[in-house]
Amino acid sequence: MQKPTQLAATEATLNGSTLRRLAIGARALYTVLRDPNETEQVLILGLALSRSKFPELLTRFLLSDEGASLLRDQLSINSKAIDFGWLRSLPKGTLGREYIDFVDREKIDPDFFEPPPGLPEVPTYISQRMRQTHDLWHVLTGYSTDVPGELSLQAFTYAQTDMPPALLVSLFGTLKFAWRDPKLLKMTLDGYRRGRRATFLPNVRWEDRWELPIDDVRREFGILPAEIEPVIWGRDPSKPSHGMSS
Repeated sequence: MQKPTQLAATEATLNGSTLRRLAIGARALYTVLRDPNETEQVLILGLALSRSKFPELLTRFLLSDEGASLLRDQLSINSKAIDFGWLRSLPKGTLGREYIDFVDREKIDPDFFEPPPGLPEVPTYISQRMRQTHDLWHVLTGYSTDVPGELSLQAFTYAQTDMPPALLVSLFGTLKFAWRDPKLLKMTLDGYRRGRRATFLPNVRWEDRWELPIDDVRREFGILPAEIEPVIWGRDPSKPSHGMSS
């Protein structure tokens, strides 16, 4: 089965039929379930199947002062926009320091996520923002980058955004891997509950909170501690740390 490309997913989103978008999404999901490190296919799944939710997402940005300012200022989380050396100088326990420690520990490339090709400006920015904040959500939720952590974060993301790709990845991924540890199902369900209880996060200006204690930031947005002890499988250090990024 040939892997779809981001450009093909964009063209299907803008001009293709529902059947075409579903076909691309199905191929991308199949690839991800076979190899959770196929980050490109997770992004393609998002492009192919999120079209119906974009107007609602845009509305939530526009109705929020912070969200509207993000659209205006086009803030990014990458090495061009953020002084990572400064983040490393912040006290331990601050949002910025916890984020950069996570990036360094997991050997994450903050410049990995490129804007999706071919979309209009505003959807391009929102898609890029969601991609770039994925790893920050890992830090805020405490979920690791192994399969259980990624599936739980996808459940959290679905609860936040109602985006079908996050539901499909968390649901079918959990069904595929639950045989390794029955607690995985409880962990992903807890991720969904935590996402429902938290304030809407996609339109937050995290850049204004780098110097704040991360526990204060979690309290501000209602990100509660996990109720289920996390299932830890560990990640293959030879693999990139962006698997299942939405």
